[in-house]
Amino acid sequence: MRTPDDLIDEAVEASFQGWDFSWLRDRSDDPKTPWRYAALAVEALARSSRALDIDTGGGEALASLGPFAGSVIATEGFPPNIPVAQTKLAEVGVPLVGVESAPDNVDQEGTPADTASHLPFREDTFDLVLDRHSSYRPSEVARVLSRGGTFLTQQRGEGDDELLRTFGRSVQAGRDFDLAFAVGQLEKAGFEVVRAEESDATVRFFDVGAVVYYLRAIPWIVPHFDADADRHTLHRIHETIRADGWFGVGSYRFLIEARTMR
Repeated sequence: MRTPDDLIDEAVEASFQGWDFSWLRDRSDDPKTPWRYAALAVEALARSSRALDIDTGGGEALASLGPFAGSVIATEGFPPNIPVAQTKLAEVGVPLVGVESAPDNVDQEGTPADTASHLPFREDTFDLVLDRHSSYRPSEVARVLSRGGTFLTQQRGEGDDELLRTFGRSVQAGRDFDLAFAVGQLEKAGFEVVRAEESDATVRFFDVGAVVYYLRAIPWIVPHFDADADRHTLHRIHETIRADGWFGVGSYRFLIEARTMR
């Protein structure tokens, strides 16, 4: 029987590139949402002549949506992902632009509109903007969209508080990024929201190595996560999995489809 340290060390050594979570297959369970973002994106792309994908990650998800009816451009703000996404997206003819990501949506009040949020494209450039699990500046999305253009986004809410508490990290006070907040931001920026849905579920991890891999792949979820420094907590998670069969964390997600009215 493998020890918790065996599982932890295996996950530390495992490679992670771009936004490919296939290593977690059969080691975790991320429930599907009632909607299917990929299918909705494919439908929207089929109607689009010029589309933008904001913060495309490693490009794997966008590339899987092709072939494309029109032209598609992607941006990415996480430096390690940029060369990975450039290579992956070149295979499907999609250029990538490295650009700093927008501040978290709940932190945008009072920040200058051109601070870490400017999309380097002219006004009315796109008829479709896609965004899956990344921050965005609503006014910038509206600016680069043509009149009647579509913004389709799936977002994760502030569901990481459980992990922060588990690992003894402080939890930020303030407004959560949820469906109501996002709808209000978009409407304030001149969008008409035509679809808005939300879903609460639980992501389950079936071994402690899966938790380690997940936190290494998404380092901003638990700041300064370190498999050695946090090993005592990881051992406790291992004991939970032994007792219950899995370790779970909340997964709140929401979907918005909105159109520009200007």
